[in-house]
Amino acid sequence: MVSRRIARALLDVAARRWPADLRAELHQEWSAELHVLAAERRHARMLRYAASLAVARPAPRRSVPIGTVLAGAWRVARLVLVAPLLCVALLAASLLAMNVAVNLVKTVTGTMELPLATLFVLAAAVMMARIGRRWTLDGAPPGLLLLAVTAPGFAFALLMNSVLGGVYKLAVHAPAYAVFFLGLGAVLAAVGRLARAGRRGAAWATGALGAVLAADLAVVLTVLNGHASTEELPPAASAPVWLFTAVTDSGFGVPGLGGTEIFLVGDVVELDPWLYLIFTALALGAVIGRAGRAVGAAPTAGPVAGRSAA
Repeated sequence: MVSRRIARALLDVAARRWPADLRAELHQEWSAELHVLAAERRHARMLRYAASLAVARPAPRRSVPIGTVLAGAWRVARLVLVAPLLCVALLAASLLAMNVAVNLVKTVTGTMELPLATLFVLAAAVMMARIGRRWTLDGAPPGLLLLAVTAPGFAFALLMNSVLGGVYKLAVHAPAYAVFFLGLGAVLAAVGRLARAGRRGAAWATGALGAVLAADLAVVLTVLNGHASTEELPPAASAPVWLFTAVTDSGFGVPGLGGTEIFLVGDVVELDPWLYLIFTALALGAVIGRAGRAVGAAPTAGPVAGRSAA
């Protein structure tokens, strides 16, 4: 019993000399070997084995190649910086395409411009969802991935308003951006759980519905925060359709939501609903794409290679 206690103490000393992420596995392997020697009553061999591990030099850790480091940094930058820039570029391209279509098709009236722009933005959103699936961060913790697909969108939205509209626009839109992207983060957490469970259809449906609710709330907040007089504000009962009014230029027959009120909603929220749409598509693609790859990767079981003492 004394020799076994000494051997265990030597194993503890040996394990502490190895990196923290390897200690538990190594200690388990060594303890199993120690148990075999103790069962065979080979006490001298057991002590020599434990002592050799205690004095052996730990194997040097292989350095990560610079190419691997750069590739990882590029994947992060691609999702956090390049993808949001691409969202903004595709939004601008969608509005430009709408103007070109209006000029080419003379039958398009003013009331059709916003629905046409929304169709182009929807096409851009589908593209960003596919890009999000391809550019997702494989192996990243779910919380870190949620931050990577929400914080840049919030920052880019703030930057656009501060550059194009100044402090006033920033004060009007910033609270709504905070509400939307925080709400989107909560929705994405549920989406990730559904996708990891293999329920991809439910994940997409939950993401789309949750993002619409978050965007609807953000649009209401923007309109109320737009410093419009009480007389100009649309009736509060029509608030749930303001998001859809902003992207279709229609009051949907809601009482009190006429031409003046429709103009007020669109004039205050500006590009916000389309920004919400395109950044939501990117985020959903990244979160569901990562979960889908994790589910699709078949785990391989095999024997754990033992490490021999020097």
